Amino acid sequence: MKKTVLWKDAFEAITHSLGRYIAIVLLIALGTFAFVGLKMAGPDMRATGSDFFEKQNLADVTVTSNYGLDKKDRDTIRNLPEVKESSFAYFQDVKNKRNNDTFRVFSNSGNLSKSELVKGRFPKRKNEIALTYMLDKKYRLGQKITFTNKGSLRKSTYTIVGFIRPSEYLDKTQIGQTNIGDGNLTGVALTTASAFSSPVYHISRVIFKDTTHLSPFDKTYRSLIYRDQKKLQTALNKNRKARYQKLVSQYQNEYRQRAAREMAERGIPVVASQIKVPKRHITYPSYTINSREESQGYSSYRADSERVEVLANVFPVFLFAVATLVSLTTMIRFVEEERINIGTLKALGYSNGSVAIKFLLYSSTAAIIGTALGASLGYTFLPDMIIKAYLANTTLGTAYQLHFAWEPLLISLVVALISTTVVSMFALHQTLREKPSALLLPKPPKNGSRILLEKIPFIWKHMSFSAKVTARNIFRYKSRMLMTIFGVAGCTGLLVMGFGIRDSLQGIGGIQYRDIQKNDIIALKNETVTKKQKNKLNNVLTSKNVKQTSAVQYQQMTKYIKNTGSTENVMLIAPKDTKSFGKSINLRDRKTKQKLDLSNNSVIISEKLATILDAQKGSRISLTDKQGKNHNFKVTGISEMYLGHYIFMSPSEYKKTIGKTYKTNAYLITVKKHSLAKKVSRDLIKTGAIQTVISNTANRDILSGFTGSLNEVIVILILISGMLAVVVIYNLTNINVAERIREISTIKVLGFYNNETTMYIYRETIILSLLGIIVGFGFGWWLHYFIITSLPPDQAMFDPNMYPMNFVLSALIPALITAVLALVVHRRIKNINMLDALSSMD
Repeated sequence: MKKTVLWKDAFEAITHSLGRYIAIVLLIALGTFAFVGLKMAGPDMRATGSDFFEKQNLADVTVTSNYGLDKKDRDTIRNLPEVKESSFAYFQDVKNKRNNDTFRVFSNSGNLSKSELVKGRFPKRKNEIALTYMLDKKYRLGQKITFTNKGSLRKSTYTIVGFIRPSEYLDKTQIGQTNIGDGNLTGVALTTASAFSSPVYHISRVIFKDTTHLSPFDKTYRSLIYRDQKKLQTALNKNRKARYQKLVSQYQNEYRQRAAREMAERGIPVVASQIKVPKRHITYPSYTINSREESQGYSSYRADSERVEVLANVFPVFLFAVATLVSLTTMIRFVEEERINIGTLKALGYSNGSVAIKFLLYSSTAAIIGTALGASLGYTFLPDMIIKAYLANTTLGTAYQLHFAWEPLLISLVVALISTTVVSMFALHQTLREKPSALLLPKPPKNGSRILLEKIPFIWKHMSFSAKVTARNIFRYKSRMLMTIFGVAGCTGLLVMGFGIRDSLQGIGGIQYRDIQKNDIIALKNETVTKKQKNKLNNVLTSKNVKQTSAVQYQQMTKYIKNTGSTENVMLIAPKDTKSFGKSINLRDRKTKQKLDLSNNSVIISEKLATILDAQKGSRISLTDKQGKNHNFKVTGISEMYLGHYIFMSPSEYKKTIGKTYKTNAYLITVKKHSLAKKVSRDLIKTGAIQTVISNTANRDILSGFTGSLNEVIVILILISGMLAVVVIYNLTNINVAERIREISTIKVLGFYNNETTMYIYRETIILSLLGIIVGFGFGWWLHYFIITSLPPDQAMFDPNMYPMNFVLSALIPALITAVLALVVHRRIKNINMLDALSSMD
C-alpha cells in the first residue's frame, strides 16, 4: 500500500497538537542548553587560558631570594636536569612621585613570561617604560612619570611608550603586596634590563621539561610541578650555607676596612685584620619558588572553570530528569489518543512498521529539533555569558575561544531520543499487540476503587462533595499524580538550589569580615628594626586611628593535596595574648557559635582546611614550613572561616610543635573606621619597621571575585528553572484537560458554572503542585548542600545554611505559574463545544 496517506497523517499529527509538540521540543531544548552550555564553558575557559599562556610562554615557576640570584644560583637553576628553559631579570617596587600609585617594574625577561602589547610599543631605551593596560585611562602615551624609592633603577623619570598585558598577573584587583605606599601594588610595568644597576638578578623564570605538552590546568601538570619544584628547592638550598658565609665575610671585611680608615684619619695606625668585628644579625639566605598556583589570578581562573563543571555534572542531570519524566507522560498520552487511528490503519492492512511512522516522526523530530535548538545556544550563548562573567575579573581580555565537542551533543541527543522515541515505541508496542476490533473502541475506563481516605470515616464524612471527587480523581490517575508531583518538585528543587547558592554567596562577606575577622590589617615586621623605627611604629599603633592591636607570630606554611595536585597556603597565627585575641579574630564553631579558646595546648584550624584534609577534632595533620621541614599538629578545634586556610595556637604550643623560641613578628590591626585602613597602612610602611601590609579590603575583593561571577551563572540557572516550571506545569495541565474533555462536558451539561468546572478540574493541579513544592523543598535542600560543598575553590567555603526567603521565592514561582495557567485552562473550558465532545467516541 502507498504510504503517502501515512506521511500526511504523521505531519498533521504535529500541526493538530502543535502546543504539545512545542512543549516537548522546549523541554528537550532546555535540558540540552544547560547541559551543553555548562559542559563547554569550563573547557572553553581552560582552552582560552592555555592558548594565552602558550603564546606568552608563561613560566612554570619563578625563583626569588632575599639576597638576589648570583652566578652560583643561576648555574644551579640552569644545570638542574629537570629544567628546560630559564631566564633572569630584575624588578623594583616604586611609587609615583605625584600620587600614591605603586608599581612593580620588571626588566624584559626575554622569551619567558612575555607581556602582550596592547597599545604603543615595548621599551627600547633605559628611560622608557610600559605600564599595565588597565591604567591606560589614567596615564597616556608620551607622558613622563617620576618614581620615588627607585632602588636598583638607574633613573627616576621615564617616558611611557606602551601599555601591556602581563602574562603573570591575571587578577585585575589583586596585583600583589609591596613595602611602599599603602602596601598594595597599583600595577605592573616593564622596562629594559639596562635601566637597572644591580650585581645580582632579582628573579628567575623557569620552564620544566616534563610539562611541555601538558595542559596547565591538569592535575598531572600540578603534580609534576610540585615534584620538580621540590628538586629545585633542594638544589638551591645547598647554596645557602656558602652564601651566608660569604655575606658574613663581606660584612666583616667592610666593617674592618671602614674602621681602619676611620682610625687612620685619627692618626691611629692599625691592621684591618686585627679589628674585632661586633656581632650583627644577618638574615640567613632563603629561596622562594612560586608555581603558577601561587598567583591569585591563575588559581582563581582554574577554580572558576572547575566550578562551572561541578554545576554541569549536577544541574542538567536533574533538568533532563524532569524533562524526561514529562516527555514520557506526554508521549504515552499521545499514543493513547491515537488508539482508534491505529486500529483503523491496522484494519486497513497496514503493517506495524507503517503504523509506527507517525510516532517515529513525531517523537524523533521533536527530539532532534529540541537537541539542535538547545545545542546551538549551548555551544554559543551560555558559554559566552559564563566566560564573559569570569573574564571580567581577569586581564585575559575578551579574545576567548568557543569550541565544539561531540560528546555533550551526542549525550543530549541520546537522552532526548530515549525520552521521546524509545518511550513512544514502547507504548506503541503495547498498543499494537491488541486486535483492531479492540482498538476501534474507546479504552475502557479504570475500575473505581475505594481510596485510603474512605477508610477513615471521621475525615471522609466531613469532606464536601467536590473534595471527595477531587480526592478520588487524584488517586484514580496515579501515574499523572506522580508525574505532576515529581515534575513540580524537580522545578522547585532546582529553584531552591539556585536561590540557596545565591544566598550562600551573598552572606559570607559580612560574616567573614564583620563577625570573624575583625582586624583590617596584617602588618609584618622587618627582621631587623632600629630603636627609632620601633618608636615610630608604636606611635602609629597607639594613634587615634587604631582601635585594637594584637601582636602575633605569623608565618606561611604549605600543604600538598595529593588528590588534586595543588599546594595550599596555610597561615599560622600564634597570638602573644590569647585572651584578648578574640577582639581581632573571633574563633568559633560555625554550627553552635560557641567560642573556641586558645589554651596552652590548643591547635585550632579553619573549617575548609579541615574539610580538604579530612580532619576533625583529635586528628593529626602535617604542614610544611618555608625551609621544607614538616611539622605535626594535633587538632583540638575547628573554627568557622570562609576564606583562606588558618592554624591558630598559643605561644607555648608554637614552641612545642615548631621547635623555635616564640617571638612576635606581625600585628593584627583593627582601625576605627574601614576607610582609614589605607592611611594607617601608609603610616605603618613609613615607619621602616614594617615589611609588608596585607589589607582585608584586598581579601574582600578576592571573596567578591569568587562570588560575583558565579552569581551571574546562578541567575541564568534560576531563569532556566523558571522556564522549565512553565513548560512542565503547562504540559501536565494540558494533558489533564485533554484526557477528561468528555468528563468536563458532562458536568457542564449537568449545570456546573464555568468557574465551578474549572475548579473541578484545576483543584487537583493546585493540590498536586503544592505537594510537588513541598517535596521539592527537601530535594532542593539536598541538592544545595551537595553543590555548596563541592562548588567553592580549595581556599574558600560558602555559607551552607538555608534561609526562609529562599523557600518563599522557590514556592512563589511555581505557585504563580500554576495560578496564571488556571486562567488559560478556564478560557479553554469556557470554549469547549459540549455536544461535539459528548458525541465523540473518545
